[in-house]
Amino acid sequence: MKYRRFGRTGLQVSEIGFGCSRLGGVFAQGNSRQENLRALRSAMDAGINFFDTADMYAQGEAESLLGEAFRGRRDQVILATKGGYCLPAQRRWVARIKPLVRPIVRALGLRRDRLPAGVSGALSQDFSPGYLRVAVEGSLRRLRTDCIDLYQLHSPPASVIESGEFVGVMEDLKRQGKIRFWGIAADTAQDAALALQYPQVASLQIPFGLLDLEALDLLLRRVGSEGPAIIARGCFGGGLLKEDLTAEQLQAMTGKWERILAYRQLARERGRSVLEMALQFVLRAPGVSVTLLGMRTEAHLADNLRYYAAPALSAEEFAQIEGAQVAAR
Repeated sequence: MKYRRFGRTGLQVSEIGFGCSRLGGVFAQGNSRQENLRALRSAMDAGINFFDTADMYAQGEAESLLGEAFRGRRDQVILATKGGYCLPAQRRWVARIKPLVRPIVRALGLRRDRLPAGVSGALSQDFSPGYLRVAVEGSLRRLRTDCIDLYQLHSPPASVIESGEFVGVMEDLKRQGKIRFWGIAADTAQDAALALQYPQVASLQIPFGLLDLEALDLLLRRVGSEGPAIIARGCFGGGLLKEDLTAEQLQAMTGKWERILAYRQLARERGRSVLEMALQFVLRAPGVSVTLLGMRTEAHLADNLRYYAAPALSAEEFAQIEGAQVAAR
């Protein structure tokens, strides 16, 4: 595993990080707590030291899994979490009885995307100082730590980022020793660029990869060595780059289906898999400190480590892929 400078923080982070959005949860089939714990510990043993989660992932269970996995080894990992989403009452209730509900959900084969909206409830957001203070305390408790390495605002809208009202409370939490650094996990590169006006921002998390070129010119080439760290997520296109999807399935799922087929052809010509090429593209991009890969089992970890160990893209390959994206936009 290679390591990179994490912006201005002085931290050194593994080039790939463990994205924890798939950990825990009532609806994840074949997703046991012990499987998750083994994957987390194996990732650390493989050299991954950056773990990114959020208080809303699996109603807080993802944070709890991290706290349990690294008990006694806390100083060997960098824990990044997020806050700003408010769980509806239905999900808070499920969180309390999850051990009882999970076997029933699995036995019946229930899926979240097939439940009526009223069952799971609607998410809301709150970035007020009072809410963020409470959210940080909850994350500290679940993570079993007295200080969070990186606390991020979770998908704040552009109006919130522009207001800057969160800066005071985030800096206050730093002074209190509750968090070491803070950043913004943005939904778009455009939103993330708005945060460049705040020198206190330690990191920006953005979608970036073969299907999300916008960040390259909007952000990555602007940040420079003295800017905030960049956390890239979604390099596998939310599953759209999986090679077992047929052309017909892709066409029904995304308007970028022709681009994906072009990438498959390019990867074949280069003797690579599309997923390998996707990860190596992000690793080659300027300004990226860590690339998050979502996983929940040791099998997922093994696949991702294989893509990571593949030969790096040459400058010519990177330019060819970027050129193909520009032409397809």
